[in-house]
Amino acid sequence: MKQRPGNTKADEQAINIIIAAVKSIAPMSGTDIELMLAILQYKTVKKHQLLLKEGEVSRNVYFLVSGFFRMYYIDFDGNEINYRFTDQHNFLVDFQSFLIQKPSHFYWEAMQDAELFVLPYRDIQDAYASSPAWNNFGRLMAEHVYLQLNERVEMLLFMNPEERYLHLLKTKPELFEKVSQFHLSSYMGVKPESLSRLRKRLLKK
Repeated sequence: MKQRPGNTKADEQAINIIIAAVKSIAPMSGTDIELMLAILQYKTVKKHQLLLKEGEVSRNVYFLVSGFFRMYYIDFDGNEINYRFTDQHNFLVDFQSFLIQKPSHFYWEAMQDAELFVLPYRDIQDAYASSPAWNNFGRLMAEHVYLQLNERVEMLLFMNPEERYLHLLKTKPELFEKVSQFHLSSYMGVKPESLSRLRKRLLKK
């Protein structure tokens, strides 16, 4: 397996984690898994390091072995707006930028020190072309990412702030432990002081 200079090679446990994650999305034969292992790269990033910046092209799919990331953009007033959070054992990609190889509108920031696997764009395209299983994986992965991103859009469109809070508490309770009130309020589309009042009101119920 390839590895980036200066980084410790990934251990067997980390490799088994990504294999399990891939197989949970699409069935894979041993040959298909070997195809992935041949192109897999290993990378570590420090807390607050940016994996992607606005204006850069997303040239890799990442798999987060450990750590926590936020995806955000900067609005017209210069505010950072959180769009997605990604925890360990999940894939990380700006799929629109990756698919069409156009500059991204987003930033990916590590909220903790992190370990990642890297699958480069050209290698993935070759895998899609040579393996029906990987071609199927690409389609299912696109659907998976779309559903994740669309969840926040529907939350903002069809739920009031209290419903958003309760929805996240039910579906993503880890956010309340890992994300500050400032970042959580941005993700929910409310002001930090409004989130504080909302929390106090719900605690009294």
